[in-house]
Amino acid sequence: MKKAVLAGIVAVVVLVVAVGGAWWALSGDDESTLRGACGSATYELSAEDEEGGVEVTFEVRSAAPAETWQVVITQDGTEVYSGTRQTDEDAELDVDVTVSAKDGSSFTATATPQDGEPCTASLDR
Repeated sequence: MKKAVLAGIVAVVVLVVAVGGAWWALSGDDESTLRGACGSATYELSAEDEEGGVEVTFEVRSAAPAETWQVVITQDGTEVYSGTRQTDEDAELDVDVTVSAKDGSSFTATATPQDGEPCTASLDR
């Protein structure tokens, strides 16, 4: 009797792991991420499939809050975002833009602080 109960528990655990693994594999997002550093800043550039397009996210963590940065994001050489952002109280800035997947799969983001060197990241999906 104990062997039958143990076999039943093992079968249930195996089934849960198999179904969970299949769900995770099939429902995973198609996301590409690049992390790096430039000067005293770190960055993360990511592109993820979204319904109807690709969400491109560029995050910069700087040395100090309230810094002003000029940010430009391009998709296959075409500018899709340009603007000025300021780091928040945690010395971070985030830019999100959703673009058409039909327009290409190569993204470049450049953030340039006032009186500083540009920080550039490029990601090919």
